[in-house]
Amino acid sequence: MEFLLIFAGLVAGFIDSIAGGGGLITLPVLSLYLMPGPHSIGTNKIVGTVGALTALIIYARKGHLQLGKGMSFVLLVGAGSFLGSSCAPYLPVDYFKILLIILCPLLLLVVWNKDKFIHEDLEHKITPWIFISTGILSGFYDGFFGPAGGTFMLLGLLYAVKLPLFVALAISKLANTLSAGVALATYASGGFVHWKVGLLMTAGMAVGAFFGAHLANKKANQIVKPVLTLIVCLLIVKLIFNL
Repeated sequence: MEFLLIFAGLVAGFIDSIAGGGGLITLPVLSLYLMPGPHSIGTNKIVGTVGALTALIIYARKGHLQLGKGMSFVLLVGAGSFLGSSCAPYLPVDYFKILLIILCPLLLLVVWNKDKFIHEDLEHKITPWIFISTGILSGFYDGFFGPAGGTFMLLGLLYAVKLPLFVALAISKLANTLSAGVALATYASGGFVHWKVGLLMTAGMAVGAFFGAHLANKKANQIVKPVLTLIVCLLIVKLIFNL
């Protein structure tokens, strides 16, 4: 079982560093080990935090981390994550899953119909309510449910905030690190985190994130759209089978 934890972390880290969504792999594996529920979700936050942080460091070293417009988004995500993780024990997730099943195909249309996926103008006027709602909602989702939370952050930065791809990747990792870290602290305070199990998976996650982020820096145009598509499709399948 230890090998499965490390291997799942390795694969998830590689994918997550490129387009988010590593939780679609790590959470089911943790659920097999710990049973579904807050214990597996809380433990998954260790993996998510370290994986996002590893990718963030690599993107920052490549010069892609621009905090200007992104810092406000990061703070909004952190607030949303706190709300989501606080509400998780009290809100039914079934209605949320149905909504996501409806929204995910629309997300795919947005990804593949966008003419300027890579080259967006950084100097444009941002609509405040879109900016605020995107940050809070993506953070709420990440704290409340989790899988593909980083993907929703990346999509929000690309299409709502309209940042260039590499900048969006870097800031999404910063936002994901904060969001997962806040959620981790919340779950840990409730006793829902199994540290030994989480750290085993984290070892693989960090290695996978290292190689994934380096690959994204070299071949972003070729790999980001297909990986985003894969993550959204995996999310749809997961939601349908978990209804």
